[in-house]
Amino acid sequence: MLFTSAETENLRMKNRLVRSATAESMATKEGYVTPQLMELYRKLAEGGVGTIITGYMFVSEDGRSSYKMTGISRDEHVEGLSKLVSEVKRVDKDVVFVAQLAHAGRQTTLGNAIAPSAVKDLFTGVEPREMTREDIERVIEDFINAAIRAEKAGFDAVQLHAAHGYLLSEFISPYTNRRRDEYGQERAKILLDIFEGIREKSRIPVMIKMNACDFIPGGLEIDEAVRIARLLDDAGFEAIEVSGGMYESIYHNRYNVVSQKVAKSGEAYFREYAFRIKEAVETPVIAVGGIKSLQVAESLLEKVDFVSMSRPLIRDPYLPLKMMRGETDRSDCKSCNLCLTAIFEGKPLGCYAKEGTGSP
Repeated sequence: MLFTSAETENLRMKNRLVRSATAESMATKEGYVTPQLMELYRKLAEGGVGTIITGYMFVSEDGRSSYKMTGISRDEHVEGLSKLVSEVKRVDKDVVFVAQLAHAGRQTTLGNAIAPSAVKDLFTGVEPREMTREDIERVIEDFINAAIRAEKAGFDAVQLHAAHGYLLSEFISPYTNRRRDEYGQERAKILLDIFEGIREKSRIPVMIKMNACDFIPGGLEIDEAVRIARLLDDAGFEAIEVSGGMYESIYHNRYNVVSQKVAKSGEAYFREYAFRIKEAVETPVIAVGGIKSLQVAESLLEKVDFVSMSRPLIRDPYLPLKMMRGETDRSDCKSCNLCLTAIFEGKPLGCYAKEGTGSP
């Protein structure tokens, strides 16, 4: 089932395996595409995955989370992104290539942090400035314009990053959004406004990655996430990828809930959240979180539409091809998270456990 084709409303995927977004730390300091970034995505396209979601692309200069992130914040970024899309499509014209659009919100150490409310981030020590109505309107336009640039660059779809404690995730969380205006009364309003704004100017399909639980006292819980997912379903989002956690979650769980060690948590540690949301919506749902084996992926597809992998494809971008050939049925990724530590240190994305297995 994993390697059978599937369709959303506007897209056809050659299989049900998705490469989940991971920051690459491979762009120039201005956010431009580099040969190193091109090589990363060329290998992913060669490796057999059906859908590739890019790493975090900042939609505005104050939306950067760290240096060397890829940008989609100005028209000058489009030329390099177009070349990136062309390279991926040259390798495999059938792969669905999705641009992830994001804003860091308070989860940045680069200065000028903004957020729905001035709630200090205990992980970074950053206390953001509460956004004005003008700030919100500007950010909405930034996301809309980024989607238009993605369409010009040739991407098949965009994904709004509303997970892991970044700005859109901060809006839907009662822990970080304590506003009393309309963006606090309906915390999903900004997501719907961005979607409607994109629809007015573009036909590019819009996916979303959202938290189902913040794993923080007073944060987003699954019942509220289900309610929000129904709003997204009604609006017409193309697919919903279900994740959880933010930087601060580590203080309440003694581990990083976004990238848990599978040896402790087991595979597909967000599965029950994905199942709950899928029960409530018609929109295709993507399960993510520690999925490593063909057996678990196949079992998830009995209840959701797609499964998403990140660290196993950092370890070996050719894993899907090897699974299809019957050469292996699982990743040998140990969830050591050295790949993610490297990104925070400004190193390029890669498997740092030992020599990788990135050959076909």
